[in-house]
Amino acid sequence: MQKEVNSDYLLWKRIKAGETLAFHELYMQFADILFSFGSIYTKDQELVKDCIHDLFFDLYKYRKNLSDNDHIRNYLFKSLKRKIQSPPPGKLKLVFTNTYHEENDHKSSLAEAEGAEYQEENIENIRIAMGKLSDRQQEALNLRFQVGLSYTEIARILDISVESARTLVYRSVKTIREELKLNNSALILFYLQTPTLSQGPKHRYNSPRSSS
Repeated sequence: MQKEVNSDYLLWKRIKAGETLAFHELYMQFADILFSFGSIYTKDQELVKDCIHDLFFDLYKYRKNLSDNDHIRNYLFKSLKRKIQSPPPGKLKLVFTNTYHEENDHKSSLAEAEGAEYQEENIENIRIAMGKLSDRQQEALNLRFQVGLSYTEIARILDISVESARTLVYRSVKTIREELKLNNSALILFYLQTPTLSQGPKHRYNSPRSSS
C-alpha cells in the first residue's frame, strides 16, 4: 500500500532538496515551541537558542543525508534534547517547576478569582510535590502540560508505548494529588498548564544563522 503523503513529509522533502524557503517555513513553524520544549531541560535561555540555531544549521549542512520523515516535530524535539544534554556531561536536570513558577505572571480569570495569596500557596505546594517525582515523571508532565504534546508524541520522545505514556502521566498526577491530599485532579491540572505557551509573543529571538 502506498504511504500517505502528509504536509510534514512534503516539507521534509523540500528540506532535503535544500530549498531555502522550506528552511524558513520550518523555522517559523517550530522555533517557538522548540524554545518552550528546550526550556524544560535548562534555565539557560541562551543555551536553548544556540542549540536551536545549531539544530537548523545541521539540518542544512547534512540535508543530503536525512531520511524521509513525516513527523517533523518529534524529530526536532528529540534532536534538540540531545543537543541540550550534550554540552555538560552528567544527569539531565528538569526545571519545569521553576520555569512554570516564573512564567505564571499571566493570570487566568480563575486564578485571579482565587486571589494571589491562595494561588501562590497552591503553586508552591505543587512545586514541592513535583520535586518528589522522578525525572521521568516530571518530563512526562512537562511534555503533556507545558508543551502540550499528545500522548503519541510523548511516547515517541520517551521511546515508550502510547499506553505507557498515558499511564506515566496519570500516575504522576495521582501522586501529586495524594501528596496534596486532594479529592480530584482539577486544581492540579489547572496549575500544571502554562497559558503563556499558547498566548505568548511569537518569534522571541533572531532568525537562525544564515546557511552557506
